[in-house]
Amino acid sequence: MRLKLPPLLKNLLVATLLFTIACVEPYSKSFTVGKTIFIVDGKLTNNASSNYVKLTESIPNSGLSISYLPVEGASVRVIENGNNEINLTEIKAGYYTYPSDFLGIIGNTYKLEFETKNGKHFESLEEVMTPSAPIDKIYHTFDKEAVKTATETLPGQKIYIDTSDPASTRDFYMWDWVLYESQGYCKSCEDALYYNDETTGPLGECRATRFSNNVTYDYNCDRNCWEKITSDKVNVMNDEFSNGKPIIGRLVAEIPIYQKIGALLEVRQYGIPKRVYEYLNLVASQGQNTGGLADTPPATLSGNISSPDDLEQAVAGYFIVSSVSRSLYWLDKSDVPDEVVATGLFNGRKVNPEQAGQDTTRPPLAPCVESDTRTPFQPEGWSTKAQF
Repeated sequence: MRLKLPPLLKNLLVATLLFTIACVEPYSKSFTVGKTIFIVDGKLTNNASSNYVKLTESIPNSGLSISYLPVEGASVRVIENGNNEINLTEIKAGYYTYPSDFLGIIGNTYKLEFETKNGKHFESLEEVMTPSAPIDKIYHTFDKEAVKTATETLPGQKIYIDTSDPASTRDFYMWDWVLYESQGYCKSCEDALYYNDETTGPLGECRATRFSNNVTYDYNCDRNCWEKITSDKVNVMNDEFSNGKPIIGRLVAEIPIYQKIGALLEVRQYGIPKRVYEYLNLVASQGQNTGGLADTPPATLSGNISSPDDLEQAVAGYFIVSSVSRSLYWLDKSDVPDEVVATGLFNGRKVNPEQAGQDTTRPPLAPCVESDTRTPFQPEGWSTKAQF
């Protein structure tokens, strides 16, 4: 099973490969280009919805191509305060979750350990859960050039927060977000029709049509459903120039206009240790900037995870331990000009429902299946006035 690597993890890998070529400080680990790299994206907070561990392998192919494979069947656990072992469960390939009643506690220490199916052992440094200041205010503005990619500029909404920085400590921050958009279509079939009846499993299936006509049909959800869109950029800050002062107008998100109807935004603010900030700041400079190797700092990007049994094994990523402050914000689209065209929830493709015909059993409805990108459960804070 091959993965399409999320942009944030691509940043980690790009930065790692760039650091491989750069100047290396003594005692830092260099990665050999062309070698398999384990990528760890792990997070433990005091909020259950923010906690997970994703394990991926990047495997070089011939030429410059790379395959990203989920690390399935690993034994994953977290050690709390050196003795309390918490086992994680794999709910889909390479994605591991904590017990539902387990939350991190500020001041406690945590260490990630896992073994792969072939017996390879990995562990993180022990991390302390640090406190996080609350978010005081969230607000947004519309900008016709809000979202800029390598290939296009899109209109969207810029999201800002205000927060109060404690004066008594040196603080480091990280932000991310989750956007909930109402989703009306739960299955798409390319050059195929969707079936969901006694001849299929509960999820239904796409069955190829006799003639290929390069048409994709979309099928309505069988219940209310929400698309979950997550941030794909590293956003960190230190309080060197704001220690003890209010942090006003920090940009935390740039969101395209997916639909013209309202959506729910969850913004999360983390208090992170200095070494996590330094690591993520390097990821941001290498994975999100375009200055090339001239911007490469003189160190390799090895994170806080290693394989004690094989110190030459390349490991990218980080096990982040932090408290989190969450704030919900209803993202009204009333400020979006009429002439702005929504991009939709299918990467710019226009929805194309199968048209009803004489067969009254068609088109069938498709189930809304819980995943990291979709949920059938109404998000906390969803407006009762929202449309579907």
